[in-house]
Amino acid sequence: MIQDEPIGLDDLWWAEPEVKEQLRSDPRSVLKEHGINLPMDVPVPLIHEIVRMVSLIWLNGQLTPRTKFAIDPFDDGLLFGKGIWESTRTFDHVPWLWDAHLDRLKRTAAELGLTVLPERLPSTAQVTEFVKSLTNLDVVVRLNVTAGVPGKPGIVWMTAAPLPAPYASVTLQTVANPTPKDQPYLVWKTFQYATRLRVGQSVRPAGFDTALLIDHEGNLLEASHANIFLRLPSGWVTPALNGCFLPGTLRGFVVKNAPLPIREEKVSIQKLSDCLEVFLTNSNAGIVPVTQIDSRKYAVGAETRRLMEWLDQTER
Repeated sequence: MIQDEPIGLDDLWWAEPEVKEQLRSDPRSVLKEHGINLPMDVPVPLIHEIVRMVSLIWLNGQLTPRTKFAIDPFDDGLLFGKGIWESTRTFDHVPWLWDAHLDRLKRTAAELGLTVLPERLPSTAQVTEFVKSLTNLDVVVRLNVTAGVPGKPGIVWMTAAPLPAPYASVTLQTVANPTPKDQPYLVWKTFQYATRLRVGQSVRPAGFDTALLIDHEGNLLEASHANIFLRLPSGWVTPALNGCFLPGTLRGFVVKNAPLPIREEKVSIQKLSDCLEVFLTNSNAGIVPVTQIDSRKYAVGAETRRLMEWLDQTER
């Protein structure tokens, strides 16, 4: 959402001399270089905000031009994918569930044997200040940490991006989980994330939005980028954590705080036939109803709507 007046391009301290005129005369061309193509009806002041957003990063505590970013070519994060990250959306510039995201990042680091000094990680106040320096829009922020080189810590940096277009609902196709158990680099949020991206994209030619992962015993795990909740005749359930899928921060919040009881248990694929309502959770999107899994169709039921309204009204 937008607060106050848009932030313009009056201060171009961060731009290289040769691109300043391009930024002033044709900011859309700058965004195209970053793979962003905006509709023609987007107002110029908002284009300026997005240009600023993609041109500046938070690097080791400092607002830094993207063009000044560099990574050691011998950093294990670059060479071997030994890096971790977290992302969430903001509300009025404040990152949602940020403490929970930092806790998960620290747990991930401990699981992988990476050294991450807590004092190098930005607090909620620092993230809020970073976002305010870029834009009056709400955004998705992403925090990244590399492993570094032996004897030297890695890089800590943060970026902001426009919020994705919201989904009114999504459709899922079941897919065998490509990740073997006890493979934390493929389960947690690490720089080895391409497998998740690939499996999520693999179902789109068949007309589905994303994949629903199933383990080798035929039990539900998660969607490619979100956790799943199902309304069975016996009540709401979500798959129990078993080391094969990512424990989402919003998943944990919903299980603990939702006004309807939710059980964590093993959920077999056969239970989809008895399912009454389904939704996904993700801290970038909130609660998103599921209207189809394979050939099965589901209505957006009253309890899903109630939970969506509850989350929307929850203090952030």
